[in-house]
Amino acid sequence: MTTTATSYRSTRPAGHDGFGQVLWAEWTKLRTVRGWVLTIFLAAALTAAVPIFLASTARSNDAVTCAHGVCEAEGQTIAVGPASTAVVDNFYFAHQSLATDGSITARVSGLHGTGRLAIQSGFPRPPSTMPWAKAGLIIKASTRSGAAYMAVMLTGGHGVRMQYDFTHDVAGTSAGSAQWLRLTRTGDKVAAYESANGRQWIAIGTAALPGLTGTAQAGLFVASPTFQAAIGSGDSSIGIGTHATASFEHIALAGARPGGQWTGTQVGTPNASVDIKIAVNGHQARKLQVSQAGSVQVAAGTVTVGGSGDIAPFEPIVDPLHVTFFGTLFGLIALITLGALFVTAEYRRGLIRTTVTASPRRGRILLAKSIVIGVVAFVAGLVGGGIALPIASHKLYVNGWRPPVWPEVTLTSGIGLRVVLGTAAIAAAATVLGLAAGALFRRGTGAILATTGVVIVPLILALVLPLTLATWLLRLFPAAAFSLQAGVPRYAQTSTVCAPYHSCFPLSPWHGFAVLCAWAAVALVVAIYALRRRDV
Repeated sequence: MTTTATSYRSTRPAGHDGFGQVLWAEWTKLRTVRGWVLTIFLAAALTAAVPIFLASTARSNDAVTCAHGVCEAEGQTIAVGPASTAVVDNFYFAHQSLATDGSITARVSGLHGTGRLAIQSGFPRPPSTMPWAKAGLIIKASTRSGAAYMAVMLTGGHGVRMQYDFTHDVAGTSAGSAQWLRLTRTGDKVAAYESANGRQWIAIGTAALPGLTGTAQAGLFVASPTFQAAIGSGDSSIGIGTHATASFEHIALAGARPGGQWTGTQVGTPNASVDIKIAVNGHQARKLQVSQAGSVQVAAGTVTVGGSGDIAPFEPIVDPLHVTFFGTLFGLIALITLGALFVTAEYRRGLIRTTVTASPRRGRILLAKSIVIGVVAFVAGLVGGGIALPIASHKLYVNGWRPPVWPEVTLTSGIGLRVVLGTAAIAAAATVLGLAAGALFRRGTGAILATTGVVIVPLILALVLPLTLATWLLRLFPAAAFSLQAGVPRYAQTSTVCAPYHSCFPLSPWHGFAVLCAWAAVALVVAIYALRRRDV
């Protein structure tokens, strides 16, 4: 008797080896290894604890001093601007009173600076005219340093600009050396214009200035900022006072008192020449005598104004919040280690063959791993940074790093959000870079050393190398991303030295982060290619 057997077929639908299953498998691997879970918590704890500790030990050495109504921060005269922040407001001003409605027009030409100063060999020489030397028209609430203003100007190297209330800068359309300029006021609104011939006018911009009320002062101004340059490495630098002059013709002032006379006023304190105390190549510098006194001369309808100083935001040399957040490097090292081990552990134990067998499309394996480890690292950095920021910021405030020079950064402020989210983003991208290195090296030690070498070592070298080399390192290597943690805003219209020693980075925060992302993306693509080509 013959019996026919029927094969069993499951009534459940066939499974699919989709990306979601691969992603879940990688997440399961991560959360079921106790050591890896502990590393995640350790990274978050270090990210929070070390910056808080550094902030608690950071003492301000009388960073801001005031005497006879004049305040100085880091050796530079400052004032408090309309936004209650520290500003530089030192320039020479030829002015008249202006009603709530009015305008001022003039042709500005002949902007010239100090000239090529004779400086001993081994030291950088200032340009003949500082790039941010300024000559133009200004409407200012008063002659008090720090008062609200709108200005339109020629500059030594940046063409025509419209600037107002210190932090705002708008480029004009012309870079000519002779230019017609105009400001019109209607209440607290001021508009800036430029013209090549005094007939066809081009609007540059309009702004409302809440601090501009009642009668204001309108007139002609000239400023030339201090020449600053880095010397050698670290924080060695020099500062040399500069001077500039410019001529004003065809001046028309509407809304002023009839028959008014130009009054020359030094707003703030003019910048001074600074003793250079740094020896370079055996050369010792001497004090440079540069005329700093402002002046106004009227002859045959032409007004010539000379002056020094600057009208700009004050950028402190030291960024205490950024320095304290360098402590997040300890948590970052833990996450980079985790990222590398997340893939090298499978090679060490021979489990990579099982992983590849379960998911033959090898590229998806690394993509899934990078998503899982990147998200976990982002959360760890977010939690650690979110805890560290308010506590570290308050401790810095208690230790003397206070407004108006240094803001007390909060979680809801623009800077605070960038620092916290930036810390998390750096953690995610650097961890993915460590993962890609692990896939390439197949050995944890090599992957960890390589990743920390390109992410962290350039940051350390930038503190001791000459400024040129340090700047290139922080442009090309992933360490550029740490500009996301800057606690002091930087402005293009200033003439300060940007030294990595004091946590100033050459790239803007998100451009610096893009460098890190580019490294991580390229490394991941190369790792996927290598995984596909090599035997496991």
